[in-house]
Amino acid sequence: MPDSTATTAPKLTHPVPLPQDAVIYSGLSTDHYPWTEVTTDLSLRQGQGFTGVFDAWQGHRWARFLWQQGNLLGGYTNAGQAVSWATVMQGLPRARVSLTELSARLIDLLWTTRDVPGRPTAAAWPAARATLEGQHYHGLLLSGAACSYWLSGRHVTGDLPADGMGAWLFAPDTEAGRADLLQFWQELLSVTHRAQPLDAAWQEVTVRLADDHPCLDPFAQDVTVQGGTLRVHDDVPVEEFRPALTAALRAALARMGLRLTDLPITNLRDRPEWTASGLESR
Repeated sequence: MPDSTATTAPKLTHPVPLPQDAVIYSGLSTDHYPWTEVTTDLSLRQGQGFTGVFDAWQGHRWARFLWQQGNLLGGYTNAGQAVSWATVMQGLPRARVSLTELSARLIDLLWTTRDVPGRPTAAAWPAARATLEGQHYHGLLLSGAACSYWLSGRHVTGDLPADGMGAWLFAPDTEAGRADLLQFWQELLSVTHRAQPLDAAWQEVTVRLADDHPCLDPFAQDVTVQGGTLRVHDDVPVEEFRPALTAALRAALARMGLRLTDLPITNLRDRPEWTASGLESR
């Protein structure tokens, strides 16, 4: 796991700790719970729509597999490297295995942060908390052995850093995911605009929100919506425009008297970007 004193941008080298309130089994030896039985059990659970995490480790080697409503998202190991079930059974013949049920949102978070580089918090804990909440931080916060899970500015589970400690942020809304994030927001704004023209409400609310989200300043033209088309200047970082778009759309919907449930966005709700948006968190 990254050292909070490191100076480079690391990736995750250990499986991050999981919430322990929904453990199904933990630390079972495949000497006594053979891989054939493990596989059979997981196949049955997958057919029942299982959402959760399977971990296997033997010495310094480890692998983690994630399921989302019965769909296997995949397996990975050090720094997010993909790994197959057959490889794990062969490479970890005498493993310890654990199975934990988690919510769909936490599975999304684990999957989308598995291979992203970390970045240090600007301040030690607890001073960093106000920044994370204000920026609607969405990701993992690691400090030594402590790992906490954050959804759109809310700490939802996991251990927080000790006072005075630095921490590392692992977030899916990095610049590497910029294109996917912009595509998601373009689809969401297009659907909204088709339901009810968005431009007038957007211009009205962005003037009001520009103090908290400078990229929304209509005079700067860094982030604009015209005819339902989103344009974000290349110089605006993801961590700045993502919370700004969330705030603006929430305010525009209220101004137009629309609710999220009024929009035909079922397909978008299944995307990890939807969870990161925080539109339903308040």
